[in-house]
Formats: sequence, structure tokens, C-alpha cells
Amino acid sequence: MRYMMRVLIVSLSLGWMVHAETAGAQALKPHAGMLRYPAISADRIVFRYANRLWIVSRDGGAALPLAAPSGSLAFPRFSPDGTKVAYLANYEGGNDLYVLPIEGGIPSRVTHHPSQEMLCGWLKSDRLLFSAGISGLSRQAQLYTVAPTGGLPIQLPVPYGALADISDDGKLLAYTPHTQDFATWKRYRGGMQTDIWLFDLTTRKSKRMTDWEGNDTAPMWIGGRVYYVTDAGKERRGNIWVYDPQNGKRSQITHYDDFDIKWPSKGPGPRGGGEIVFQHGAELCVLDVPTGKVRTVEVTIPGERPNLAARAVDASRFITGWGISSTGKQAVIEARGDIWTVPAKDGVPRNLTRSNGSNERDPAWSPDGRWIAYLSDAAGEYELYITQSDGRGDTRQLTRDGDRFRYAPTWSPDSSRLAFTDNSGALFVHSVANGETKLIDTDPWGDRPQPSWSPDSRWLAYALTDETPSLHSIRAYDLKNGQKHRLTSGMFEDTRPVFDRKGEYLYWVSGRSFQPTYEDFGTSWIYTDSETLMAASLKADMPSPYLPKVDQETWTETKPEKPAPAAVEIALSPDRTSSIPAARTVLAAEPDDPVSGAWSGTADAAPIGLGTISFTAQLTLTAGNAIQGSLVTPMGSSSITGSWNPDARKLTLTVPLPIGVVATITVTVTGNTAEGTAEAEGQVIRIRMTRDAAPKEKPEAPRTKPQGPAAPATGSREALNVVIDPAGFEGRAILLAPKPGAFGRLAVNDRNQLIFARRASLGGGDQPSIKLFDIKDDKKEEKLVAAGAQDFDISADGKKLLVARGGSAAIQDASAGGSGTAVATAGMTVRIDPRVEWRQIFNEAWRTMRQFFYAPNMHGVDWPKMKAHYSAMLGDCASRDDLSYVIGELIGELNVGHAYYSGGDTGSQPSVSVGMLGADFEIKDGAYRISTIYRGAPWDADARGPLGEPGLKIGEGDYLLAVNGIPIDTTMDPWAAFIGLADKTVSLTVSSKPIRDDSARDVPVRLTSSDRDVRYRAWIERNRAYVEKKTGGRVGYIYVPNTGVAGQNDLVRQLVGQRGKAALIIDERWNGGGQVPHRFVELLERPLFNYWTGRYGQPTAWPPDAHRGPKCMLINGLAGSGGDLFPYYFRAAGIGKLIGTRTWGGVVGIGGFPALIDGAVVTTPNFAFFENEKKWGIEGHGVDPDIEVLDDPALMLEGGDPQLDAAIKLMLDSIQDRTYKPIARPPYPDRSGMGVPVRER
Repeated sequence: MRYMMRVLIVSLSLGWMVHAETAGAQALKPHAGMLRYPAISADRIVFRYANRLWIVSRDGGAALPLAAPSGSLAFPRFSPDGTKVAYLANYEGGNDLYVLPIEGGIPSRVTHHPSQEMLCGWLKSDRLLFSAGISGLSRQAQLYTVAPTGGLPIQLPVPYGALADISDDGKLLAYTPHTQDFATWKRYRGGMQTDIWLFDLTTRKSKRMTDWEGNDTAPMWIGGRVYYVTDAGKERRGNIWVYDPQNGKRSQITHYDDFDIKWPSKGPGPRGGGEIVFQHGAELCVLDVPTGKVRTVEVTIPGERPNLAARAVDASRFITGWGISSTGKQAVIEARGDIWTVPAKDGVPRNLTRSNGSNERDPAWSPDGRWIAYLSDAAGEYELYITQSDGRGDTRQLTRDGDRFRYAPTWSPDSSRLAFTDNSGALFVHSVANGETKLIDTDPWGDRPQPSWSPDSRWLAYALTDETPSLHSIRAYDLKNGQKHRLTSGMFEDTRPVFDRKGEYLYWVSGRSFQPTYEDFGTSWIYTDSETLMAASLKADMPSPYLPKVDQETWTETKPEKPAPAAVEIALSPDRTSSIPAARTVLAAEPDDPVSGAWSGTADAAPIGLGTISFTAQLTLTAGNAIQGSLVTPMGSSSITGSWNPDARKLTLTVPLPIGVVATITVTVTGNTAEGTAEAEGQVIRIRMTRDAAPKEKPEAPRTKPQGPAAPATGSREALNVVIDPAGFEGRAILLAPKPGAFGRLAVNDRNQLIFARRASLGGGDQPSIKLFDIKDDKKEEKLVAAGAQDFDISADGKKLLVARGGSAAIQDASAGGSGTAVATAGMTVRIDPRVEWRQIFNEAWRTMRQFFYAPNMHGVDWPKMKAHYSAMLGDCASRDDLSYVIGELIGELNVGHAYYSGGDTGSQPSVSVGMLGADFEIKDGAYRISTIYRGAPWDADARGPLGEPGLKIGEGDYLLAVNGIPIDTTMDPWAAFIGLADKTVSLTVSSKPIRDDSARDVPVRLTSSDRDVRYRAWIERNRAYVEKKTGGRVGYIYVPNTGVAGQNDLVRQLVGQRGKAALIIDERWNGGGQVPHRFVELLERPLFNYWTGRYGQPTAWPPDAHRGPKCMLINGLAGSGGDLFPYYFRAAGIGKLIGTRTWGGVVGIGGFPALIDGAVVTTPNFAFFENEKKWGIEGHGVDPDIEVLDDPALMLEGGDPQLDAAIKLMLDSIQDRTYKPIARPPYPDRSGMGVPVRER
């Protein structure tokens, strides 16, 4: 298979070359910003364009395609003789290094490790120099060299590195410890800025070559000097400078002031003097090193451009919103920027907008069924539109004043008005008839109200906060007279109001259930699942439905009448009937039916990696013991067929699952429960389900009057006149019976029953579900409507629900025990012109930043100018990746952290796993020998790698000879033997000798997909043990990797066992951020209040869950976001000194921004940290250490850590003066006399 793939690559390459020679008329000259990662040899230039590798004469001209892997492609570098090119590519499922002759041919794979690699260059020694995260933490990379033919990479002795070069004599390494070159942050000056270090590979001495506060990067040795890129010049743009190690002088070579130089790479030059190729603005340039002159290289690209051709896209893969029609016959969908309608049962998908260059979103179906309202940026900003739901008639633009991001148009029940909100927290109502848009209210904290219309379309209910910090309270707006009313006080968090359909009650969610959960490791508590459901009558004179009731017999006196016999016709023959008096006749009973009805259950899918899956099913027993029904899971809906064996009481069901396989379910029914198994493609999982509702009695014949408390139909709502008595409203509120939890949307069905979503419980109790509650039900029960879901929409008539689960949805009755019919999305095909869509995506990315960025002045950047500047590159984008690059350059101009770009419809890449052992290897006696096995501390039972399991007869020093009987090929790296084997059990042949003889043993081992975690835990234990050894056990060590859940867990798990240490070192270097970490700091510094003692044992200081003693914190430039705030708060609390280097400096947070049309995301920094009214602080600078200690590589050989050593010294000095010592008990009191002695008062 691999051989055939390589043959195909060669064939395609030759085909492109022939095509290039015959397609000169179609050649184009692309914007050089699209010619990325250029490299130069004595006579050629190679670069990436349109996800292909191209090669061209060093003088320019028509380029020829060289390589086109199906996945990623980057960093081409010529061999010293210029005959080969090495590059990073994904041909076979991993991003690895390959080598290819410049004439084309079969790419040769060099590396196989699953980490991301970055090729730095091809050394004079004929080895490849690259960086990769093979052996460090997740935010570290190390430098390696490897032969171009493959084999075991050799790690260089510096602790970490990213971009590097080695002098021609092989002695001096110039490198950056990490890189900012891919960051979307221009003019950056924070702690993650990069300096260049020199390291002598012979003497092991080091020197910090640069110390500019900005970015110094891309070192290149040419003629005994180091050329590099820095923004240290007065232009504050990335330019080429040179450093002379003989005298330490730096000189600026280029002086560009408009664009940064990108992706420089050195070459020998035509006369051996050296030259540098780089991309600058719209030009591909070459710097002649001896003369300092720069020339421009003109490149044309021949041949086809398949990425630009219009193509069909399955829009169902890009569904971002669901809605339901007025009666539930159809669904409305937002997908790939268009608005679609699809049938609940019969019909075909219909694309109502068919727009390629605009984004349509947030569709809403009018209650009268005619219109669909939505938001569109077709006019340049998001405006409100309506179009006829059958696809006929004209589309109408309703608003023309959009300058903010708008959300969620919501129809009034009479279909005359639309309520909507925007990202400023404003609530509007638009009248369809007269075109007037009215501002109703604005939340002072920018929270978006979620309005609910009263059934007569007169009132809007919504939640709002006050100017002063407060909780949300329920408000009502009367559109008849324009008056606002506050209905609840804000003493509790009141949100999500919804009117019932009779105009009698208002329901809402309130955070007022207080049931604490106490922690196991200390004295703190939390409150979860605190939300309750509330209701209040709208009118003051309406009694509570929960008033006590008294049962009493009543009767009616009537005069006896002689009943007339009713006639019943009984067919005796086709032409003869007989009339007989009606009599009470007992017919034969229906046969026992333990199957039909609504079922809910769980499937234990842990064996296939899916955990526990909840599902619901509706089953019907038909003639011949056949079964029909439907199944609803979080992955979608399916039909069910099968049979019932009444003797064995077994159900056998066949279910075509939404993921494309057929499952066979076999269960045994006992009462209302059933247990058994489900089997699909050889995988067997356990099933348990319970019948929630038996089949209802056969429906009676239709009557002339509706039965039960049905709410008024849509067409009769005009007769309603909803009255709200605001006075005393909150005093009329009642707590509804459903248990507290976490709730989502509320709605009311046609029976005037409350439908509500339960979200997954933070306390771990509830799973997502949609429930029903009837305020008039004496049993006060909540009933299941749909399991495994929490997102739903309700039809205007209240009879149907659309229940969304992931990328699928089902339409079902808005009642308990209902089953759904999957919404069919097949056939949602739309034709996309990439260039038209790309411009919309670019415009939306620019507009999203403008609308959501925290600073309205856009950091002083002329944002319209930036749009014009970068949009000029769109015409030269030859792939979706090119568009991503342009957007990244655009948002980088804002000079802010957390401005990221990711995702998009870039196509799938091949992916093949690599099994990992959690071990390092070395070549010894011609075989791979295990040099290190990684594991956590002895007590870390959860941190043992595949080779660290107790009793496994493999140890350090053993040779790895074969995997699954296949001998290890030492001409390749050891990971090549584990391709495709992640999370699988394999047989390893190992021995104490480098040969496979009778002493070799076969050991079964289960591989992992990553050994990152076990290496991480081993790193922590190494540091902890080192601190313990150096301090005689008096000082503890705690590492905090981030301020998210993982970092919180690591902080607590390491703290609980080290609270008794005299001092603590908190290490947050490389902290990846997450939450705002004020609780982290509070946990570390709790004040001492008093002591407690009993008759026996030692006195206890209170609170007991605290460390009392000196502390310090280690920081560095790769700790940021929450990793900036952690040391900032640590210092503000006066806990201790900060040691290391300045942090990243990125504390403008992100959240609440919309995705782009094809699933890409531009994160917009929309809330910022500031210290006082004159100072923002931290952003763009970071947190400075109290004691600066650099990561000098000469001091870090063999695992040295000068920053940790400095912390140890500080803590040993500190505990000399500040050691916590528990005090002794005072003398026991003498209370034999009156009162208490003065000294004890």
C-alpha cells in the first residue's frame, strides 16, 4: 500500500511538470506573501504555495511543482550540495520530516515520532537540525540532529530550543529557546520575546547573544557571523541584522519600515559568499551577504488551481443552528451561511438564501407559518431580514442601522413584531408593518437579555441587572404604553422568564437552593445545582395552585326516568341486521403487552471509548409479535425493527445507528426493566433500560369539544388580554416541585405545561434531559420528554419540539414519553465559490474584531486601513490555509494577546497513531537499548507508563529487539515500529543482550497514544526529590501547569501532602493559563485564627488546611494569561518572592464571540485587566520577577536548573528567620471559683 502511494506521488509529480510546460498561458504571479518558507541553494529557490512545494530558478521565472502531500507542508531546506530538499510533511498520517531529490521521485520519511517537528536546516555535516517536543513538557521543545536517511535523533545538550543553526565547523550553536514567529501578535514586548543564545558544543560554555526587549529570531551562520531577524531598529519592524562573535558588535542590514521580514533562510550564494532569501510584503527577496544588496525575485505559478474551483459542499457538516416551524412539520437550519428548511417527514431540503458571499444566521419561523426571519451581513453589517418560508416571494430587509453584532430574532405570537438583541446588551423590538425599531432596554453590564413574549403579544419579559453590581432580576415591558416594570428584587439570580399560554403565570429559573458540598481535603465548601424553577401568577387575585384542598362528597338529586334501550346493530349477514337492547358486554381482554411504550436506558460504551450513553426508545408490539419503533441517542435518531419472544420474554431489535453501522440488541424483559447486550461490528456492550410509560389506552372517538386544559390556539390569541399586576408579584411566587439543579431553556406546550431542559449537573447527579412539569398536576411530578439532550425549540402551536443532539435533531411531540423522528439533512448540498466565500470570511473576521474588541479605539490602530491593506492579498490566496495566514496577519496588528485564529474548512488530513512506551532509547552494540523508563513518584499509581507497571519484566538497560515478532530496524527511529499501534497490546521482544537468541523474552505490553503525561509526572517528581534532597526534607515543591482544572488538581494533590513542610516552592513556569486564579492564591495563604486541642494528641492550628511558612514562586516567559495573574496575585497577597524571568503578558481575556461561516474561529480579546484608573498593567509586558535568574544553558547541562537552585537557597535562608512552630497548650484552667480569671477573658 505504501509503495503504491509513492508510485502515485511520482506519477502526479511528473504529470504536473508536463502540465507546467504546456500551460504557460495560464501562469500567474502570486503575491509573495503566499510564497511561504522559502529556501535557496546555489541555483534554485524552493517554497510552499497552495499547499504544494514548488521549485524555481534562483533568478525567478516559472516554478515547477515538487511535492504535494495530502496533509501539512512546511520548512523546506536544501541539502548542502543542493541536490535534495528536506521538509516537514504529512503523507502517511503524521507530521514528519521527509527528503526528496530536486528532480522529484519518492519522498523518503526520516522521522516517525508523533510530536510536531520544525526543520531548522541542513547542516554542513549532512545532518538535519530540527526542534521537536519529544522529551520535555508540553510547552517545551528540544533541538535534535538526525541523518537524512533516518535513524535515532540525537538531542543537543541545551535544555530546549526552537530555531537554530550550527556554524560550519560544527562548534557553535546559535538558537532561540522558543519561538514567537507564529504568534498573531506584532510589536510584542512581553516576557515570551525571544533572545538568541550561543552555545559552544565543545567547551559547553554559553553566551546570551541578544538582549533586545523585542523579538530576536531565525539565527543563521554565514561566514563566521550570525545573521538574524529583529525588530530592534527604529523602524520597529523585523529586519535582518548581523552579529560578529569576535567583537560582539551588532549591525542592521535591512531597513524596511512597512512589513516584517518573514521566513529567512540562508544559501551559499553564486560565488560562495552567502545569501538570504526571505518574504517581505508582496515581494520575494534575496539578500546578497557580501554586498548587502537586496534583489526581488519574480515568480510565476503555472498549472491548475483546484482549490479555487467552485465545489459542492455538504452543508449538513456545518450546521450551527436549529429551529422548528409553526406546527412542527418542518425544521429550519442555519448551515454554511445559508438558511435551509427541511421536512420532519416528507419532502426535500430547501435552501432559502443560496448566498455565497454573505452569512445568514439565527433563523426564526413566524407563528403564522409564512415567514422566516434571520440576520444577514449581505449589506455589510448584520441586518434583520424576512423571507417567505416556502421559498417564494421577495426577501425583505427590515433594518438598515446595524453597527453591532445582533442575535436571536424572536417573533411575537401574532407574527407582527420581532424582538432581538445585540452584543452591547441592548434589547430591541421591530415592527414588521411600519418598519420601526424601538430600543426596549439595555443591560448595564452587557449581558444579553433573553426575551419572552406574552401570548397576546403585548408584553416582553426578560432578565436584567442594575447599574451597581447585582444579580439578574425579572423585568416586564408593556408595549401598549411603553412602561417598564421590575417584577423581582434581585435578591437571587432570576433569569429565563417565560409566559404560559393562557396568560396566567410567568415561569423562570432562580438560583436559590443552598445545599453545600464539603471538600475532602480541607474545610471549604461549594454550592452547585442551586437553580430552582419558579412560577408566579400575573394577576394579584389569582390563588396559588398549591393551596390546600379538601375532598368532600357532592350529589345531584334527579327524578328517576325509565331508560330507553339503545339500539345496537350486529351484522348477521351482508344484507341483514338485528337490533337488540344495549347491554354491558365484556369483550376479550387485550393480550399481555410488556413491550409497547416509552423506554429509557443506558449503554455502557466504555469498552469502545464512549463512556455511558443515555438513550430513549418508543416501542410498539404489532401483529405476529413484531416490533416497530424509534431510538434517540446523543448521536441522533434511528428506526427500530425486531421481534418479541413471549415464552423466553426476549426482545431482539435491529437498529441502524446514525454513525453508519447496524446494531443488534438482545434483552430480557422482567416487569418494566430489560437487560442484555448490544453488538455492532464485533463490539459488545451492556444495555439496561426501563419502561417509563406503558402504551396509552386506545384513543376515544373524536368529540366535538376539546378535552383537558388545552391552551388557546395561535389564531385565537387575539382574544387574550394579558394583565400583569407588578405590585406584590414576587410575593405571589411559588417554588415548583422539580428538584434543584442546572436548567436551560424553558417553554410552555399546547397543554399549558412547562417544558424545561436539565443541564448536566455539576454535582454529577443529573444528565442532560428535557422534562415536563404541569403546575396543575396534584402529583407534582416531572416527566421525561427526551433523554440525552438539553437543546430544543418549540413550535408556535406548542405541540411539537425540535430536540437537537450534536449535529442531528429530531422532531417529537411536546409531551412526556414521546419519541422523535430524525430530521433528514441528506441532500443539503450547496455550491461554494471559494474566493467569494473567503472574502466574506475575511470581512467577518475584521468586523468581529471591530465589534467585540474590548477597546473601542482598537489600540490606536487604523482598523479600516488594515482591512484595505490586507484585503488586497485575498486575490492571491490559493488555498484556505492562505486565507488563514492573511487573517492571522490582520489580527496581529492589534498588538494584543489572545488574538488567535483556528479552524476552517481546510479539508481533512491523514492521521495514523503511534504507540508510545514512555521511555527513551539509545543505540548500543547495533541495537536499541532502553535508557530511561519514565514514571511518577512511588505513590503515583496513576502515573506509570506502559513499561512502569508492577511485575513487568522489562527494565532500563534491556534491548528492544522486535515488536509483534518483527525485528526492529535501527536504520529507522524506534517509533517507526509502533506506527498504528497506539492503545493496543503488543508483544515486545526484549533481552539483556543486543541479539535475539534463546534468552530473549516476549512480553505483552499495552501501548499508549501519548507518553506526555508520564514524562510530565516524572519531571515533577525529579524536581520534588531534588528539592527534598537539597533541603533535608524541609522544603516542599509544587508544580502548577496551568490555571485550569488540570492545574487546580495538580496544585491540590501536591499541596495536601506537603502542608507540613517548613517552606514551599511553587513552580508555575510554562503555565498555560485558564481561569482567573484568585482561589489558587487564597489556598496558599490562609491566616491563622486560633488553635484547638483535646486531652490527647497535638494542638491543631485553625484553619487546618493551610501551609504556614515562607513561600516563593518560579516564573518564566512561557507562563501567561492565568500564568500572568497567578504571580501577580501571589505578589499582591504578599506571599513571597518571584524568581526567574518576566511572564508572557497576556491578560485581555476572550469569550462570547461567534464562529465564522466555515467553522473557523477568531478569538476576540473582549475583557481586559487593569490596576487603577491610570494603569492597565501586565498586558504586553508581563509580571517582572523580584529575583531575575536566566535559563543559562551552560548551567543546565545534565538537568541543571539555576532558577530552582535560586529558589532553594531563598527558602533555606527564609526558614532560618520564619519557621512556623506550633505553640504549646496554655496551663489547663482552674474554674473552681466564680467566673473566669482575667488572663483568660
